[in-house]
Order: sequence, then C-alpha cells, then structure tokens
Amino acid sequence: MKLKLMKQQLAAIKKSEGKEAFAFFMEQGTGKTATILAEVERLFSRGQIDSVLVVAPKGVHISWVKREIPKTLSIPYRAAYYLSGNAKSKRDVEKLFDRNSTTDVPELKILTINYDALITKDGWEVVKRFLRLNLRIYAALDESTRIKTPGRKRTERAMMIQPHTLFRRIATGTPVAESPVAVFQQMEFLESGLLGTTSYRAFVAEYAELIDDDSHLMRHIQQRQQQEHGAQSRFRKPQIIARDETGAPIWRNLTKLNRLLEPHSYRALKSECLDLPPKVYETVYFELEKKHMRLYEKLKKDMRIEVEEDLLTFNKLTVITKLQQVTSGFIKIGDETAGLDNRQRMDALLETIEDRQGQMIIWAKFRAEIAMIVDELKKAGHSVVEYHGGTKPKDREHAIDSFQSGESRFFVGHEQAAGIGLTLTAAETVIYYSNGNSAENRLQSEDRAHRIGTTKTVTYIDIVALDTIDERIAARHQSKEYVAKIVMGD
Repeated sequence: MKLKLMKQQLAAIKKSEGKEAFAFFMEQGTGKTATILAEVERLFSRGQIDSVLVVAPKGVHISWVKREIPKTLSIPYRAAYYLSGNAKSKRDVEKLFDRNSTTDVPELKILTINYDALITKDGWEVVKRFLRLNLRIYAALDESTRIKTPGRKRTERAMMIQPHTLFRRIATGTPVAESPVAVFQQMEFLESGLLGTTSYRAFVAEYAELIDDDSHLMRHIQQRQQQEHGAQSRFRKPQIIARDETGAPIWRNLTKLNRLLEPHSYRALKSECLDLPPKVYETVYFELEKKHMRLYEKLKKDMRIEVEEDLLTFNKLTVITKLQQVTSGFIKIGDETAGLDNRQRMDALLETIEDRQGQMIIWAKFRAEIAMIVDELKKAGHSVVEYHGGTKPKDREHAIDSFQSGESRFFVGHEQAAGIGLTLTAAETVIYYSNGNSAENRLQSEDRAHRIGTTKTVTYIDIVALDTIDERIAARHQSKEYVAKIVMGD
C-alpha cells in the first residue's frame, strides 16, 4: 500500500477478514475506497483473487482508475474503465482480456463500470466477458444504494454478477438515507437471506407500519383493479406505508434491523474517526414578490398556471417540481424553459457570495438553474466550472482539477451527477441554491467538501424561499437523517 491506513480503515479490514460477503458502511470522507483497495491488495498478495470488478456512479468509476487506484495500490495491476463510444477506453478494456502479457509478473486486473452502462447491451457484454475470463473475482458496488430498488434493471444486472464472484463488497455511507427498507436489496447482493428473509415484501412488512387492508385507500385500490381487470381477477395487494401527522413514513423494529446488519458490516462515522473541523449550517431566506407568491399559491391550489397566455395543468406529483421552479424564476414545459421575471433567489445568492471569501461549491436541482448561475457568475468576472449530467467526461476531470488547484473559484453542479465520489476539499463554503428530494444526495454532496484533506471549517448555506415548498423539503431531509441514524446505530 502506498497509503498509511487510518484506524477505522484497519478496523474495517479486520472485521471483513475471511468473509466472502461484507458491507463497508463508512460515512463519506472516512476512506472507504482506500479500504476496499487495501483489502484487494491483501487478497491478491495471498493469491485469493486475480481480478476486481467495480460498479460505481457515472464519473466516479473513472476516478477509481485515474486517481484512487494509482495513489493507493503498490502491486502490479492493469486497470481500465468502461466508457461507451470512447476509443481509448475501449483499447484499455481490451488490454484486460489480453492473455499474452509482456511480463511474467502476475497482474491484478481491474475493470470499473458505471451503473447506467451496466444496463446497456455493450456495457453488459463487457462485464459478462470479464466474468467469463476470470476465476477469482472480487466485486465491489460503490455507493450501493444504486441497487436499492428490487425489479429495476440495474438491480437485476448486479444480482446476475453475484454468482460469478468469490468476494463481494458493498460500500456506502448512507445505506438507509431514504428509508430502512433500502438496505434489503443491497444485502441480498452480498448473500441471499442475510437479513432473515429472501422476500422483499416480508421485509417491508417487518419494518414498516402498513395501511390496513380495510382502509378507505386500500378498498379504493381494490375496487379500481376489479373494474379494470374483472371482479374475479387476482392481484397482489400493494404495500402502502402508513404516515404520521407530519407526512413522514412510520417505521418499526429498527433496533432489530441494526442487530441483523452488525455482524456483516462495519460502520465508520466521521465524527468518531477524523479530526475534521465542524460543519456550520446557515439559512438564507428570501421572500417572493407578491405577484410571484400569488402565482405560487394558484399553482399549489389549482395545479394550473398561465404561461404566455397558455393555461397549463399539472398532476399533483409534477406540481411539487413546478413549485420549486416558480421560486427560482422559471417554469419548464417539455424541453422549453419559460422565464417568470423572478430574480429573488438569484439576488439572494449574489448577496451571499458577496459576503464570503474563498472557494465555493454551489449545488442546484435544475439544469436551468445551473445555466443561470454560471452565466451570472461569469458576467461578474468570476472563474467558474460546471459539473452536471451534460458535462463530458474530459470536462468533468478538468472541472475537478481546476477547482482543487484554485484556478476556479466556483464549482457549480448537480448533486446527482457530482455529489458522489468526488473530492472538492478546496471549498470553504457550500451553497444549496435549491434542494433535491433525495436525502442521500444531500448527505453525499455535503461531504464532497468535508472529508480527509479538509483543514478549514466548512459552512453550508441553504437558500430558502419563505412559506414555500423549500422549507418542507429541508424538514424532510432532517427526518430521514434521524431514521437512518437509528438503523445504523449512530
């Protein structure tokens, strides 16, 4: 190993010793990637593995090959990441299948691929070929919550990998950020039945308070299905989780779930492991102008809005997204974005950064917001890089390097694309221009700036529109974090 491991990394490897299936539930910034690679090096040196397959979020799988592996491993290896349509990536992947090695020294072969590519025809063919040609495979799912949903294609593909591997690892700091039942499928990848059942429905029934069969909602669902499929039709009753008066799901038996997880996992918290400066939280409130507040309330009440003389109607789920857009000064209709002449949120952002020194990360939920922020900052003469789903791989690497080196003062990104697996410790301030609904993405994105290498206190600022959906989303994140702490024994 090129790196000296910290105590929590050594403890994690010690607990996983001799286990084919194990979970590294290590909070962001505690070094879970290095922990996996340290275990990989140990197993390869003992002759227990000859190859490694890593599945990671898009972009993170590239970082494994270009950054993490070179700075960590001291054994001979050959690593490649799969990137569709990229000629260099294709050549590097082909080298993994080359049996005519130019050296007599055994090399560890490492293939990384992202979850999206796993469900493509070409990406899956590469994985199958890798599984066929190697016998002693170590498989790691980085940010394993990507397979939390049974029945999804990426989940099914991950489960198809399982039988061909000798060692299996899942790694995430937020295994139950969205809900306790999210951990079931992740543990099933490790080994079927680890949590006492192989049935997802039985698992949900054990740990969630379900709506009674004779409730008004369940009777309505049954009547509708009978109308659609006939009175004699047989159907599986849906499992609908009951909610309390605040709208939060009602969970149960969480300490039991924690006991079941404990033998098969290692939990590391930054607060216990790292001598990091504390996080500081602030909220910047702004008030919508009266005309925009009236528009907001009308949309909320009627689920309709008039834009450029057209009356548009939205369903209830879509309205939540549209309400957030209204507070940011635009409304998206199909592929078109209509401006609402509303600059209150942008003005709040510009006033906030005017009072701050140093480098900053700005997270936004919508691509339209990112475009507006980048445009405003560049107009003001600031150096800016952006990172989102539309950013090309080479530009993503440049964005990280430019920000970390200090060349660019602002890193403007989307949580889902850039909030996982990146190191952005140059930031002193992290601003949430708008919040997404995922508690996992929120926690992950916070820790891009608060991890090993952080030397200064990091300030987190939420920009919130008064008396709007913004406040409710922030409260929901806090509730989900509390439930996760119970399950993980934190």
